[in-house]
Amino acid sequence: MKLAIIGRTRMLYDTALLLKQQGHQINVVITAEAAPEYTHTEEDFRQLADTIGVPLILTNNLDNPKVNELCQGLDIGISINWKTLIHERHINLFRLGILNAHHGDLPQYRGNACSNWAISKGDNKITTSIHFMEGGKLDCGRIVSQKHLYLDENATITDVYSWSEKVIPELFVEVLNNLQSDENYTLKYADPDSSESFRCYPRLPEDGFIEWSTSVKDIHNLIRAVCYPFAGAYTYHVYKGEIKKMIILKSRIVQHRMKDLAMPGHVLKNDKHSGESWVKCGDGILALAKCRYEDETGAFLPGQRWKSIRMRLGIRVEDWMYSMINAQKA
Repeated sequence: MKLAIIGRTRMLYDTALLLKQQGHQINVVITAEAAPEYTHTEEDFRQLADTIGVPLILTNNLDNPKVNELCQGLDIGISINWKTLIHERHINLFRLGILNAHHGDLPQYRGNACSNWAISKGDNKITTSIHFMEGGKLDCGRIVSQKHLYLDENATITDVYSWSEKVIPELFVEVLNNLQSDENYTLKYADPDSSESFRCYPRLPEDGFIEWSTSVKDIHNLIRAVCYPFAGAYTYHVYKGEIKKMIILKSRIVQHRMKDLAMPGHVLKNDKHSGESWVKCGDGILALAKCRYEDETGAFLPGQRWKSIRMRLGIRVEDWMYSMINAQKA
Protein backbone atom coordinates (compact mmCIF):
# COMPACT_ATOMS: atom_id res chain seq x y z
CA MET A 1 0.00 0.00 0.00
CA LYS A 2 1.03 3.63 -0.53
CA LEU A 3 1.40 5.31 2.87
CA ALA A 4 2.10 8.58 4.67
CA ILE A 5 3.71 8.54 8.13
CA ILE A 6 2.08 11.15 10.38
CA GLY A 7 3.12 11.89 13.97
CA ARG A 8 5.84 11.36 16.55
CA THR A 9 7.44 8.83 18.96
CA ARG A 10 9.78 5.91 18.57
CA MET A 11 6.77 3.63 18.02
CA LEU A 12 5.90 5.48 14.81
CA TYR A 13 9.55 5.50 13.72
CA ASP A 14 9.84 1.73 14.19
CA THR A 15 6.45 1.21 12.51
CA ALA A 16 7.65 3.05 9.41
CA LEU A 17 10.79 0.91 9.19
CA LEU A 18 8.83 -2.33 9.60
CA LEU A 19 6.17 -1.35 7.05
CA LYS A 20 8.93 -0.48 4.59
CA GLN A 21 10.54 -3.89 5.19
CA GLN A 22 7.16 -5.55 4.55
CA GLY A 23 7.02 -4.02 1.09
CA HIS A 24 4.71 -1.07 1.67
CA GLN A 25 5.53 2.19 -0.11
CA ILE A 26 6.07 5.20 2.16
CA ASN A 27 5.71 8.42 0.17
CA VAL A 28 6.13 11.11 2.85
CA VAL A 29 7.02 11.53 6.55
CA ILE A 30 5.10 14.24 8.45
CA THR A 31 6.21 15.09 11.99
CA ALA A 32 6.23 17.86 14.61
CA GLU A 33 8.29 18.87 17.62
CA ALA A 34 8.81 15.96 20.03
CA ALA A 35 7.52 15.99 23.62
CA PRO A 36 10.22 16.08 26.35
CA GLU A 37 9.72 12.40 27.28
CA TYR A 38 10.13 11.11 23.70
CA THR A 39 13.33 9.24 22.84
CA HIS A 40 12.99 10.03 19.10
CA THR A 41 12.90 13.64 17.95
CA GLU A 42 12.12 15.44 14.71
CA GLU A 43 15.79 14.98 13.75
CA ASP A 44 15.34 11.20 13.92
CA PHE A 45 12.37 11.50 11.57
CA ARG A 46 14.46 13.64 9.23
CA GLN A 47 17.03 10.85 9.09
CA LEU A 48 14.23 8.31 8.58
CA ALA A 49 12.92 10.24 5.58
CA ASP A 50 16.45 10.49 4.17
CA THR A 51 16.99 6.74 4.65
CA ILE A 52 13.73 5.86 2.90
CA GLY A 53 14.33 8.53 0.27
CA VAL A 54 11.11 10.52 0.71
CA PRO A 55 10.23 14.14 1.63
CA LEU A 56 9.97 15.24 5.27
CA ILE A 57 7.34 17.79 6.32
CA LEU A 58 8.00 19.39 9.73
CA THR A 59 4.79 21.16 10.71
CA ASN A 60 2.11 21.56 13.36
CA ASN A 61 -0.61 22.01 10.76
CA LEU A 62 -1.88 19.40 8.33
CA ASP A 63 -3.34 22.22 6.23
CA ASN A 64 0.23 22.80 5.06
CA PRO A 65 0.08 22.87 1.22
CA LYS A 66 2.87 20.27 0.98
CA VAL A 67 0.70 17.81 2.95
CA ASN A 68 -2.11 18.15 0.43
CA GLU A 69 0.30 17.83 -2.49
CA LEU A 70 2.13 14.73 -1.24
CA CYS A 71 -0.76 12.83 0.41
CA GLN A 72 -3.45 13.24 -2.22
CA GLY A 73 -4.46 9.80 -3.52
CA LEU A 74 -2.32 7.69 -1.18
CA ASP A 75 -4.00 4.59 0.29
CA ILE A 76 -3.62 5.21 4.03
CA GLY A 77 -2.07 7.57 6.57
CA ILE A 78 -0.35 5.92 9.57
CA SER A 79 -0.64 8.15 12.64
CA ILE A 80 0.71 8.01 16.21
CA ASN A 81 0.68 10.99 18.61
CA TRP A 82 -0.14 13.76 16.18
CA LYS A 83 -0.40 17.00 18.18
CA THR A 84 -3.86 18.22 17.10
CA LEU A 85 -7.23 16.95 15.90
CA ILE A 86 -7.22 15.57 12.38
CA HIS A 87 -10.14 16.84 10.29
CA GLU A 88 -12.23 15.26 7.55
CA ARG A 89 -10.41 17.23 4.85
CA HIS A 90 -7.14 15.61 5.94
CA ILE A 91 -8.65 12.12 6.07
CA ASN A 92 -10.18 12.57 2.62
CA LEU A 93 -6.73 12.97 1.11
CA PHE A 94 -6.36 9.20 1.47
CA ARG A 95 -8.24 6.52 -0.42
CA LEU A 96 -9.06 4.53 2.75
CA GLY A 97 -8.41 7.10 5.47
CA ILE A 98 -5.98 7.54 8.36
CA LEU A 99 -5.17 4.79 10.86
CA ASN A 100 -4.28 5.79 14.40
CA ALA A 101 -2.64 3.80 17.22
CA HIS A 102 -4.15 4.70 20.57
CA HIS A 103 -3.35 3.55 24.11
CA GLY A 104 -6.90 2.98 25.26
CA ASP A 105 -9.66 0.38 25.26
CA LEU A 106 -11.92 2.35 22.95
CA PRO A 107 -14.59 3.58 23.27
CA GLN A 108 -13.31 4.05 26.83
CA TYR A 109 -10.12 5.99 27.57
CA ARG A 110 -10.25 8.59 24.84
CA GLY A 111 -7.80 11.48 24.96
CA ASN A 112 -4.42 12.05 26.58
CA ALA A 113 -2.14 10.02 28.85
CA CYS A 114 -4.63 7.14 28.85
CA SER A 115 -2.14 4.51 30.03
CA ASN A 116 -0.97 6.78 32.86
CA TRP A 117 -4.56 7.35 33.95
CA ALA A 118 -5.35 3.61 33.74
CA ILE A 119 -2.39 2.66 35.95
CA SER A 120 -3.15 5.42 38.46
CA LYS A 121 -6.73 4.10 38.67
CA GLY A 122 -5.43 0.59 39.35
CA ASP A 123 -6.65 -1.07 36.13
CA ASN A 124 -5.32 -4.57 35.51
CA LYS A 125 -4.79 -4.18 31.77
CA ILE A 126 -3.76 -1.72 29.10
CA THR A 127 -5.30 -1.92 25.62
CA THR A 128 -3.80 -0.66 22.39
CA SER A 129 -6.35 0.07 19.66
CA ILE A 130 -5.74 0.62 15.95
CA HIS A 131 -8.67 2.53 14.43
CA PHE A 132 -9.67 4.60 11.44
CA MET A 133 -9.93 8.22 12.52
CA GLU A 134 -13.07 10.32 12.11
CA GLY A 135 -12.68 13.96 11.16
CA GLY A 136 -12.70 16.43 14.06
CA LYS A 137 -13.48 13.68 16.59
CA LEU A 138 -11.24 12.33 19.33
CA ASP A 139 -10.25 8.64 19.44
CA CYS A 140 -13.30 7.00 17.93
CA GLY A 141 -14.41 5.26 14.77
CA ARG A 142 -13.91 1.89 13.13
CA ILE A 143 -11.54 -0.28 15.18
CA VAL A 144 -9.52 -2.77 13.15
CA SER A 145 -7.27 -4.26 15.87
CA GLN A 146 -6.83 -4.38 19.64
CA LYS A 147 -4.24 -6.01 21.89
CA HIS A 148 -4.13 -6.20 25.69
CA LEU A 149 -1.28 -6.09 28.21
CA TYR A 150 -2.29 -7.53 31.58
CA LEU A 151 -0.71 -5.83 34.59
CA ASP A 152 0.23 -7.00 38.06
CA GLU A 153 0.29 -4.54 40.97
CA ASN A 154 3.93 -3.59 40.34
CA ALA A 155 3.82 -3.09 36.54
CA THR A 156 4.80 0.44 35.51
CA ILE A 157 4.34 2.84 32.62
CA THR A 158 7.91 1.90 31.65
CA ASP A 159 6.72 -1.68 31.11
CA VAL A 160 3.77 -0.43 29.05
CA TYR A 161 6.01 1.61 26.76
CA SER A 162 8.45 -1.28 26.29
CA TRP A 163 5.53 -3.53 25.33
CA SER A 164 4.00 -0.91 23.03
CA GLU A 165 7.24 -0.27 21.17
CA LYS A 166 7.27 -3.93 20.17
CA VAL A 167 3.56 -4.53 19.65
CA ILE A 168 2.35 -1.43 17.78
CA PRO A 169 4.54 -1.83 14.67
CA GLU A 170 3.46 -5.49 14.46
CA LEU A 171 -0.22 -4.50 14.78
CA PHE A 172 0.05 -2.05 11.90
CA VAL A 173 1.56 -4.79 9.70
CA GLU A 174 -1.28 -7.14 10.69
CA VAL A 175 -3.91 -4.47 10.02
CA LEU A 176 -2.58 -3.61 6.56
CA ASN A 177 -2.49 -7.30 5.67
CA ASN A 178 -6.12 -7.63 6.74
CA LEU A 179 -7.16 -4.53 4.80
CA GLN A 180 -5.43 -5.77 1.67
CA SER A 181 -7.67 -8.85 1.87
CA ASP A 182 -10.81 -6.96 2.96
CA GLU A 183 -10.86 -3.17 2.89
CA ASN A 184 -14.06 -3.16 4.98
CA TYR A 185 -12.61 -5.31 7.79
CA THR A 186 -13.89 -4.09 11.17
CA LEU A 187 -13.40 -5.45 14.68
CA LYS A 188 -15.93 -3.12 16.29
CA TYR A 189 -17.03 0.52 16.24
CA ALA A 190 -16.07 3.01 18.96
CA ASP A 191 -18.89 5.52 19.46
CA PRO A 192 -17.73 8.63 21.39
CA ASP A 193 -21.32 9.24 22.51
CA SER A 194 -21.77 5.80 24.07
CA SER A 195 -22.41 5.59 27.82
CA GLU A 196 -19.11 3.77 28.45
CA SER A 197 -16.97 6.36 26.66
CA PHE A 198 -15.01 8.96 28.64
CA ARG A 199 -12.17 11.38 28.00
CA CYS A 200 -8.77 11.56 29.69
CA TYR A 201 -7.28 15.04 29.94
CA PRO A 202 -3.53 15.83 29.89
CA ARG A 203 -1.41 15.19 32.96
CA LEU A 204 1.18 17.74 34.09
CA PRO A 205 4.49 17.12 35.90
CA GLU A 206 3.07 18.61 39.11
CA ASP A 207 0.41 15.86 39.15
CA GLY A 208 3.19 13.59 40.41
CA PHE A 209 3.18 15.29 43.84
CA ILE A 210 2.65 12.69 46.59
CA GLU A 211 0.06 13.31 49.32
CA TRP A 212 1.19 10.88 52.01
CA SER A 213 -2.21 11.02 53.75
CA THR A 214 -3.84 9.19 50.81
CA SER A 215 -4.01 5.39 50.58
CA VAL A 216 -0.94 3.26 50.06
CA LYS A 217 -2.53 1.82 46.92
CA ASP A 218 -3.15 5.26 45.41
CA ILE A 219 0.42 6.40 46.12
CA HIS A 220 1.94 3.20 44.73
CA ASN A 221 -0.22 3.49 41.60
CA LEU A 222 0.84 7.11 41.13
CA ILE A 223 4.52 6.13 41.31
CA ARG A 224 3.93 3.35 38.76
CA ALA A 225 1.99 5.67 36.45
CA VAL A 226 4.49 8.53 36.13
CA CYS A 227 7.93 6.89 36.31
CA TYR A 228 10.33 6.80 33.33
CA PRO A 229 9.96 8.14 30.67
CA PHE A 230 7.89 10.71 32.59
CA ALA A 231 8.96 13.16 35.28
CA GLY A 232 8.16 10.86 38.21
CA ALA A 233 6.26 10.99 41.49
CA TYR A 234 7.93 13.26 44.01
CA THR A 235 7.96 14.52 47.57
CA TYR A 236 9.95 16.99 49.68
CA HIS A 237 11.71 16.42 52.95
CA VAL A 238 14.44 17.84 55.15
CA TYR A 239 17.72 15.96 54.84
CA LYS A 240 20.89 17.15 56.60
CA GLY A 241 19.33 20.55 57.16
CA GLU A 242 18.25 21.08 53.55
CA ILE A 243 14.85 20.84 51.90
CA LYS A 244 15.26 18.25 49.16
CA LYS A 245 12.98 17.33 46.28
CA MET A 246 13.00 13.55 45.94
CA ILE A 247 11.65 11.51 43.04
CA ILE A 248 10.40 7.99 43.84
CA LEU A 249 11.49 5.62 41.08
CA LYS A 250 10.27 2.29 42.45
CA SER A 251 8.01 1.14 45.28
CA ARG A 252 5.98 -1.78 46.56
CA ILE A 253 3.08 -2.16 48.95
CA VAL A 254 4.10 -3.74 52.25
CA GLN A 255 0.66 -3.79 53.81
CA HIS A 256 -2.67 -2.05 53.32
CA ARG A 257 -3.36 -1.52 57.03
CA MET A 258 -1.20 -0.95 60.10
CA LYS A 259 -2.07 -0.88 63.80
CA ASP A 260 0.95 1.11 64.96
CA LEU A 261 0.61 4.86 65.23
CA ALA A 262 2.57 7.20 62.98
CA MET A 263 1.93 10.30 60.95
CA PRO A 264 1.61 9.95 57.17
CA GLY A 265 5.00 10.28 55.48
CA HIS A 266 6.94 9.05 58.50
CA VAL A 267 9.87 6.74 57.77
CA LEU A 268 9.26 3.58 59.81
CA LYS A 269 12.23 1.44 58.85
CA ASN A 270 15.51 1.62 56.90
CA ASP A 271 16.66 -1.82 55.76
CA LYS A 272 20.34 -1.75 54.76
CA HIS A 273 20.14 -5.29 53.33
CA SER A 274 17.23 -4.79 50.91
CA GLY A 275 17.86 -1.07 50.51
CA GLU A 276 14.19 -0.31 51.18
CA SER A 277 12.76 2.35 53.44
CA TRP A 278 9.23 1.80 54.73
CA VAL A 279 6.92 4.82 54.89
CA LYS A 280 3.55 5.31 56.57
CA CYS A 281 0.76 6.28 54.18
CA GLY A 282 -2.83 7.22 54.96
CA ASP A 283 -3.71 3.63 55.76
CA GLY A 284 -0.83 1.22 55.21
CA ILE A 285 2.92 0.98 54.56
CA LEU A 286 4.79 1.61 51.33
CA ALA A 287 8.35 0.42 50.70
CA LEU A 288 10.51 2.85 48.74
CA ALA A 289 12.93 0.72 46.74
CA LYS A 290 14.73 3.33 44.65
CA CYS A 291 14.82 7.13 44.76
CA ARG A 292 16.67 10.09 43.30
CA TYR A 293 17.20 13.62 44.60
CA GLU A 294 16.49 16.22 41.93
CA ASP A 295 19.92 17.81 42.34
CA GLU A 296 21.70 14.46 41.89
CA THR A 297 22.02 12.44 38.70
CA GLY A 298 22.22 8.96 40.25
CA ALA A 299 19.54 6.88 41.96
CA PHE A 300 20.01 5.56 45.50
CA LEU A 301 18.60 2.92 47.80
CA PRO A 302 17.04 4.90 50.66
CA GLY A 303 17.36 2.10 53.22
CA GLN A 304 21.12 2.14 52.77
CA ARG A 305 21.47 5.93 52.66
CA TRP A 306 19.17 6.87 55.50
CA LYS A 307 19.97 5.79 59.06
CA SER A 308 17.31 7.41 61.22
CA ILE A 309 13.59 6.86 61.64
CA ARG A 310 13.27 10.42 62.96
CA MET A 311 12.45 11.41 59.39
CA ARG A 312 9.29 12.44 57.66
CA LEU A 313 8.59 12.82 53.95
CA GLY A 314 6.45 15.72 52.86
CA ILE A 315 6.84 19.21 54.24
CA ARG A 316 4.22 21.67 55.39
CA VAL A 317 3.89 24.90 53.41
CA GLU A 318 4.31 26.84 56.66
CA ASP A 319 7.64 25.14 57.37
CA TRP A 320 8.81 25.75 53.82
CA MET A 321 7.94 29.47 54.03
CA TYR A 322 9.69 29.78 57.39
CA SER A 323 12.80 28.17 55.93
CA MET A 324 12.79 30.51 52.92
CA ILE A 325 12.33 33.62 55.09
CA ASN A 326 15.23 32.62 57.31
CA ALA A 327 17.41 31.91 54.26
CA GLN A 328 16.67 35.43 52.94
CA LYS A 329 17.58 36.96 56.30
CA ALA A 330 20.89 35.12 56.27
